Amino acid sequence: MLPLQALLAFTAVLSVYAGSTPSLILQLEGAASVTDIDNFKVSVLLVNTGSDTLKILNDPLSPLSTLPANTFEIVNSEGSTANFTGIMAKYVPEVAAKAGAYTTLKPRERVTIEHDLSEAYNLTATGAGAYDIKARNVFYLVNKQNEVSTFQAQVSGSSLKVHINGRLAKARSSGSSTALSTSSKLANSTLLSKRANFNGCSDILKWNIGLATIKAHEYAVNAKAYLESMTTPSQRWTTWYGGWNLFRGYTVSYHFDFLRNNDFLSYSYDCTCTDKGVYAYVYPNDFGKVFLCGAFWNAPEAGTDSKPGTIIHEASHFWANGDGTSDYAYGQGACKDLARNDGDKAVRNADTYEYFAENSPGLP
Repeated sequence: MLPLQALLAFTAVLSVYAGSTPSLILQLEGAASVTDIDNFKVSVLLVNTGSDTLKILNDPLSPLSTLPANTFEIVNSEGSTANFTGIMAKYVPEVAAKAGAYTTLKPRERVTIEHDLSEAYNLTATGAGAYDIKARNVFYLVNKQNEVSTFQAQVSGSSLKVHINGRLAKARSSGSSTALSTSSKLANSTLLSKRANFNGCSDILKWNIGLATIKAHEYAVNAKAYLESMTTPSQRWTTWYGGWNLFRGYTVSYHFDFLRNNDFLSYSYDCTCTDKGVYAYVYPNDFGKVFLCGAFWNAPEAGTDSKPGTIIHEASHFWANGDGTSDYAYGQGACKDLARNDGDKAVRNADTYEYFAENSPGLP
């Protein structure tokens, strides 16, 4: 790969011939040696080398977001990948675009984002020693019509090489949460369980969460009942999970069996996330703790990308719910494509479970 200065000069020449083709360079920077994972920090430099201003979504999986998502590939000298212990989020690119949750880069403008890798990765299993680090280089671009498309940044230089020793794992605090206030009229409502815990949530937010948990339970119960009554692959099934086979049928039924037995009202909800482009996120190994973000509060009470659907999405990520799900695709269009092209991934995709449960628009 070309060093940054040479790459900048090369892409400047290309941009003359490429017209308005987006052009973005990514360079990863960091210390060559690190003692203790608490000091395991890197910086991502992004440079707009094209001739047009770029609006790039702050996707939680991209380096533009500082949420501790799986944004990096960290591999030791033996080829083993570091254990990811960070967050999994619900995110819809089109919704984020409408909310203006993007970074704007004018031609030749650059931005540097710092990441604390100790918040998302555990090196205990892979051990001390040399690591190669690469940053995710796929981004969502927003055009003048607010339409979203994906594109790849060009990577400057080779992977970042780091030698790490000392402590290899960071203990993550689950955060402080306060019990539901018994003095509040809303909190005393029969709608809300006294077992629920909230952090940073006003009474009206608690009320909205309570309504969403009830509807989420209804979604999960109805989805499981639908699966139990399905005798042949239906339009609803094939739309979201692709062709039916024994493995896929068992996997989906298994997950919904867990979800319908969850008491979503006994979860802990944290309302301190201010990211307007993200609905919610969880740490998959921290069962029942859900962080609710800006897009959640603007979501509808039912239907596509709803509040209760978001709870289904996040609950499906928990390892305790059938070993959890991944985020292979976000949004209805991408999930339908996933079902058509890779049903085995569709049955492990969180948004797919949400859309199957919401069933909006309704499919037989």
